[in-house]
Amino acid sequence: MKKIAYMIAALPLALFAKSASADISVSGSATAAYTDAGGNASSTMGGGVSFAMSTTTDGGVTISASSAIGNDSDSVASGSQVTGVTALTFGFANGSMTIAQDVGTPDGVGKVGELVAYADDNQVAKTAIVGLTEDEGDGVSISTSIGDMSLTAAYVYDGLGQGNVDGAANTAAGASLSMAVGTGTFTIASASEDVSGTNNQELGAKYVMSAAGGTLSLGFTGTDGDTPGKEGEAFSAAFSTSLGGASVAVGYTAHDANNKTSNQTDLTISSSLGGGASLFAEYTNVSGDIATASATTDATVVAVGTSVSF
Repeated sequence: MKKIAYMIAALPLALFAKSASADISVSGSATAAYTDAGGNASSTMGGGVSFAMSTTTDGGVTISASSAIGNDSDSVASGSQVTGVTALTFGFANGSMTIAQDVGTPDGVGKVGELVAYADDNQVAKTAIVGLTEDEGDGVSISTSIGDMSLTAAYVYDGLGQGNVDGAANTAAGASLSMAVGTGTFTIASASEDVSGTNNQELGAKYVMSAAGGTLSLGFTGTDGDTPGKEGEAFSAAFSTSLGGASVAVGYTAHDANNKTSNQTDLTISSSLGGGASLFAEYTNVSGDIATASATTDATVVAVGTSVSF
C-alpha cells in the first residue's frame, strides 16, 4: 500500500512533549465486485480514504488513532459514512491498550475455513450455526506478550454502542493466547456474551502450519449457553498456496448445532496486477440443514471483482 506521509507540529498539550511531532498517513482502497446467487446478479462497489495518526508522550507512550471516509465494499446494501476518531491505542514497551467504539472479542478463531468476503452475499442461511451474536461494541482491549506467547483480552461494556459503562443490556468479554507449537502456531480463545440476559459462551482453537508448499489451518469452535440453536461444535480446515503467481485457498467448515448439521465450502483465488491492484474470484456453497433458496438467495454463490490499494 502506497502512503503519503506528513509531519506536523503537535499542539503543546500537557500530555505531549512541547517539541514532539505527530505522524499522519493517508491511504485509500477501492473494490468492485459482481456476485451471482442462482441467477440473481448483484454488484458491490466501495472503498474509502483512511487517516492514521500517532504521537509519543514524554514518557515514551505511543498514542495512535484513525478516521475514515468510506463506503461499505462487501455488502449489496452498502452505505457511505464518515467517521471521526473512534479508537485510541496506547502503546507501551510490552504491549498496548485500546479504548474504542468497535472493540471485538476473540470469537470465531476456530472458523478458519470460512474464507469468502463477497460471495456470501445473498447466500441462504444455515439453520445450524455455532457462534456468538454480540462480539463488538464500546469497550477496551489489551495486548501483551508473556515470554514467547501473545495474549489479547477484551471487554465490551456496551454492545449497543451507547457508551453505557455500568448498565448496558449487551456486554461481552474474551481472551486469546497464541504460542509456537512444533512447526506451527497454536491459538486458543474464549469469549462470552450477555445479550439482555441471554448468556452464551464460545471456545475456539486453531493450529496453523506450513505443509505441502502452502499453509494448512485446522480449527475447532464450541458454543454452549442459553440459545439452543447455537449449542454445538464446528470443525474447520483451510489450505492456501500459490499457483502460477496466483494465491489460491480452499476452506471447509462443518457445523453441528442443536441436532442439526450444515456445511460450508469456500474457494478463493487472487492475482496481483501490480501497483496495488488485483483481480479476485470467490465461490461458496452451503449444504445440509439450510434455508430454502428464493428469488434472491441460493446455496451456491460466486463473485468476481477487482481491488485496488492506493
